[in-house]
Amino acid sequence: MNITSSVPLSSLIEPNRDDFASSATEVAGVGALHGLSSTDKPADDGQVHDHDDTAKTAQVASVDATSSSPTSKLQTLGSPTLTVQVTAMDRLSEAELDRWRMIRAMRPEFSTPFFSPEFSAAVHRSRGDVQVAILFDESQADGSQPIGFLPFHRFRGSAVPVGRFLNDAHNIICPPDVQIDWLWLLEQLDVKAFDFHAMVGAEAETLAPHSHGLIQSFRADVGDDSAAYLKRLGKAHKTIGRQGQKTRKMEREIGPVSFVFDCRDTQLLHQTIQWKREQYQRTHILDLFSTQWTRTLMDELFVADGAPDNRERPRGILSVLYAGDRVVAAHYGLIENDLLHYWFPAYTPEFSRYSPGTALFTAILTDATQNGIRCVDMGYGEQPYKLKQTDATGSVAFGCITRSRFHRGWRAVETAAISTIKKMPLKESLKRVWRRIQPQAGISKLR
Repeated sequence: MNITSSVPLSSLIEPNRDDFASSATEVAGVGALHGLSSTDKPADDGQVHDHDDTAKTAQVASVDATSSSPTSKLQTLGSPTLTVQVTAMDRLSEAELDRWRMIRAMRPEFSTPFFSPEFSAAVHRSRGDVQVAILFDESQADGSQPIGFLPFHRFRGSAVPVGRFLNDAHNIICPPDVQIDWLWLLEQLDVKAFDFHAMVGAEAETLAPHSHGLIQSFRADVGDDSAAYLKRLGKAHKTIGRQGQKTRKMEREIGPVSFVFDCRDTQLLHQTIQWKREQYQRTHILDLFSTQWTRTLMDELFVADGAPDNRERPRGILSVLYAGDRVVAAHYGLIENDLLHYWFPAYTPEFSRYSPGTALFTAILTDATQNGIRCVDMGYGEQPYKLKQTDATGSVAFGCITRSRFHRGWRAVETAAISTIKKMPLKESLKRVWRRIQPQAGISKLR
């Protein structure tokens, strides 16, 4: 049954800022965001419905597709109507999945694998609770064709990005000339908020009332000659330029250095994940693999349908650096077309004097071109090593979209508190103490 909304189009285009807590920080310039960005079974407090059970109707506005300004005003096109249907990820038809891929291909900023249906499907197989909001414009000649998709989880009455904090980029997947009002959409989904941590491709005026801030994202645009890119990088950063000396020393002291760009050894994958978990413990960071579903997801992506000779579908890829017969470092990421998402690098601490992480990265760059890679996406997060390994930066936004003053205010206070702690001179000591007292602190990010 369709329910027609009586909300005026003007309120869909420009939400009332008085609905949001005054303590929240408003951020401008989010239109520059780009999509080349770089966990226990959750309780589902919302019911998964069949396609025909949750259709609701309201209005949608459209962005001027000819405007290059990220803050261009939304334009109304004949008061079209938008309907939303919610279904479980594994209930989507092949035609709907193809439509998802086609719409995604219209947006270069959505080229990262996190926007692919394959990623959402792997998450669903790992935890079983991925829902997808499918949007239709009934005013179009073929109103049965979806114009947008939003994969999400329900958590404590809110919607959260598919894959939780393992997802490095998210947004509604819709054509570039379509603007969906988030507040209306959340009402149709019967959730109080959408909490986001890496929003890309958003209009500045649309997202500003909801954003708590921006985080830099990094990528290495290696182009058609990754060896030349690595040479330029070495001249710009001593850490990269001097790595060759350390690698040669490792070869003399341990054994011949070799590298496998695409290793398909599942046991080595599990060893890499274990090394990463040990690193989280050493550095007092939340262990992203402390819940079963995140470990299952790594396996699901590793054995995904995308075979090594099929680059049109994303899949997990393990790259391994050896010295003699010893594994020195490994990286588990996602590969799709000519993009490699740099996700989980790990190494054996006993080889730390050789800078194994940098040795691994330079080996990946050296072999990138011959393996069809033109971009290494490092994701969001301002870790120092990313500044030395990349030549391009962008931003992703984090915040909370909601009409609830309480929820937005609480999230703003929480964000401010975390920001304050990060700036404290004794933050590392505080982090160690807190992690000992609360080893599972932050685990809700994975539920």
